[in-house]
Amino acid sequence: MTTEQELKMPSPQVPDPQNGPSLRWAILGSGWIATQFVDALRSLTNQRVVAVGSRSLARAQEFAREHGIEHAYGSYEELVASDVDVVYVATGHLDHFAHAILALEAGKPVLVEKPMTPRLAETRALVDLARSKGLFAMEAVWTLALPRFSVVRQVLEKGLLGEIVEVHANMGEYLVNHHRAMDPAQGGGAMNDLGTYPLMFANEVLPGLRVLAASGQQHAVHGSYGQFHAILTDEDGRQVTVSASMLADTPSSAYIAGTEATLILESPFYHPGPVTVRFHDGRELRYDEPRLAHTQLFWEALEVARCIDAGLTESPLRPLDQSLASIALMERCRELMGDPLPVV
Repeated sequence: MTTEQELKMPSPQVPDPQNGPSLRWAILGSGWIATQFVDALRSLTNQRVVAVGSRSLARAQEFAREHGIEHAYGSYEELVASDVDVVYVATGHLDHFAHAILALEAGKPVLVEKPMTPRLAETRALVDLARSKGLFAMEAVWTLALPRFSVVRQVLEKGLLGEIVEVHANMGEYLVNHHRAMDPAQGGGAMNDLGTYPLMFANEVLPGLRVLAASGQQHAVHGSYGQFHAILTDEDGRQVTVSASMLADTPSSAYIAGTEATLILESPFYHPGPVTVRFHDGRELRYDEPRLAHTQLFWEALEVARCIDAGLTESPLRPLDQSLASIALMERCRELMGDPLPVV
């Protein structure tokens, strides 16, 4: 049982964004997520974005002008050969593998947008290459670097919930009119664009999950699977349910239910926001933080800088084996749903 002395919500344990090691970043890709990432770094940290590469020099130069970046390259080969400390891979899902490999072969550490790659075999090859070269690599699951999730980890470590018996995570955003997100030829669909988050969350809380069942709904026009539900369990038979939808706006909340208390993450659970721990007798602990959305992407960059400065090749917040585990769950769900990726 939790004693009164232990009944206290922990505070986040996170670095100072303006202090600590500062890296020279190269941005591989010039789309929406690259813009959000660069704006967050330049506005709120001491990290330096010094180069950007795109498929065309004109687009790279335009991005560089918009964001005050010194060097622009019209090919990814030129970008990874430049004098930088780390490469952020921000291209499409199906391109992550080739572009991360390109950077690693050039001797550059990488932060690779989620999912690291949609295919387990490719993710294993990427991980093997990074490890063989002794280079840092991390999947850009920004959620895990947020102050909110520092609190979540400490609640679990302190055992405030008792024994975990159930985990649930849902994510839904109406994206039917988003061409890239709904295009199966580009790896679109609910699994890659949204499903990463609930599956990642569940497997972080209960490592070693396996998929019992998964069902998806295919969009009649686009052909991609616009939503899915999955049931998972671990070796102790604990229950996990996850779902994601691009066909509707759903609650996008999550909870971890234990024998003594339940931890609740209000919508959107993968963003900055509050943490509530509710005990069976009605007592509550609560941590609050502003809901600042993607302006907080910089926390994952600070984790990369901390790790590289410390000589680490993997982040303890997102070890490569956990990325592999999440991709394996995604792949198994797709198999059960009949949702194959494009043939390469």
